[in-house]
Amino acid sequence: MNLLVDGFSAVLELQTLIYLAGAVLLGIMAGAIPGISATMGVALLAPLTFTMDPLIGILSLVGVYCGAVYGGSLSAILLGIPGTPGAVATTLDGYAMSRQGKPGIALGIATLSSFLGGTLSAVALMLLSYPIADFALAFGPQEYLALVVFAMTAMAALSGGAFLKGLFAGFIGLFLAGIGIDETYGVSRYHFGYLMLMGGISFIPVTIGLFAIPETLLSIERIGLAPRRAIRVNKILPGRRILLSLLPAQLRSAVIGTIVGAVPGAGSDVAAIVGYSQGKVLSRHPERFGTGSEEGIACAESANNSATGGSLIPLLTLGIPGGAVTAIMLGTFMTHGLQPGPLLLHNNAELVYQIFAGVFVANILLLVFGLSGSKLFARVLQIPESILIPAILLLCAIGAFAMRTNPVDVLIMFIAGMVGYVMVKTGIPRAPLIIGLILGPMLEGELARSLILIGNDWTGLFTPISSVIWLLAIAPFVLPLARRATRQLRSRIKTKN
Repeated sequence: MNLLVDGFSAVLELQTLIYLAGAVLLGIMAGAIPGISATMGVALLAPLTFTMDPLIGILSLVGVYCGAVYGGSLSAILLGIPGTPGAVATTLDGYAMSRQGKPGIALGIATLSSFLGGTLSAVALMLLSYPIADFALAFGPQEYLALVVFAMTAMAALSGGAFLKGLFAGFIGLFLAGIGIDETYGVSRYHFGYLMLMGGISFIPVTIGLFAIPETLLSIERIGLAPRRAIRVNKILPGRRILLSLLPAQLRSAVIGTIVGAVPGAGSDVAAIVGYSQGKVLSRHPERFGTGSEEGIACAESANNSATGGSLIPLLTLGIPGGAVTAIMLGTFMTHGLQPGPLLLHNNAELVYQIFAGVFVANILLLVFGLSGSKLFARVLQIPESILIPAILLLCAIGAFAMRTNPVDVLIMFIAGMVGYVMVKTGIPRAPLIIGLILGPMLEGELARSLILIGNDWTGLFTPISSVIWLLAIAPFVLPLARRATRQLRSRIKTKN
């Protein structure tokens, strides 16, 4: 309890609070503007945090993450365009309410649901992190090797039905991670004679290029396709009776979102869809969903914002990122000399509890900004693309250059941007590539340590714990084949009958 109190004291110091508040506000605006996702916002901010105090830098990314996931609901409700993937489900009822003349009520429900979901996920983060970390202390190189492979196959399996494409992207990331000097044997590799690649490829320019540049190009394609309409936001809060009636759905969706968010590869978008669909199944009025249902907005927003805290659970306890945003956070931890995992929780308990407190405070700030700034955010959505797009490209270049002050990183960013654009057009998911790039060194290191430990006996890779993780890792390969065989068997039985 003393650690948590000290954590809140550290977060509520004026400098830290100002940075966190600014990050939440930036995140809300980033999420609200279609084309600037939570991943893009975190990727652009990450290079600026490397010179900050570790706590302020990490909490700044947490603030942008929480704010952007909520901010996606603003454009979903007011424009009918989800600002982030997690706001797709919110669009179904939020925009319908907006067209019925109740945009303020829809925003109020979304804000309160986001706050409740985010706060409950922060509680889960605090309560579950140490038990999971204590279990993970039994992990050796074999277990971590299996865990890294599981994270990559899980990300590929949840890539919108494009499992093989997700796996392909992950292998590209692993290849990029291998460029430079081998840390185990000190041998240079894959630099193709270019000395500028001897130092390896930084994840920051690749991340910015993959996620920011394609969205900017897609925004250019959409210019002039949809006319802008005036947005007016009046009454924000619904009545007390409506708020009380929504509470069960909000709590249920918060639990769903936290669980889904903790699964590697399943982010706020998956959480929102699962929470929304379960809410519709369990609702007394399922026919209202999709027509402007307050309950539909509550389910979607509570679920997708609770996924933010849930996604931090595997990051902090196991050192495994659950998605692109937490992968960037993992890189930021490492830049500050911190390795997320069970040892971080036990050796840097003060910092960990400060992060717990920061997630709580970020959600409180989200509530304050959301209820008081809805009219301002509605105006932000009217920024013309002629101003927005050049500003984003400039920030991309600055962000790519800032970490190593190497002009080559800017070139890498633009190349990654072109590759990312092709990936979007061909349906290849981008997040597995980033996961592979960041986890590649960890995969190689754990494999080397495992082989040193077990010698030439490859069966030593399969300890009781690692065997379970290996089974989970191969499940995405086996389950589709099992389902297909089951369907064929059923069809044959029906044909015979």
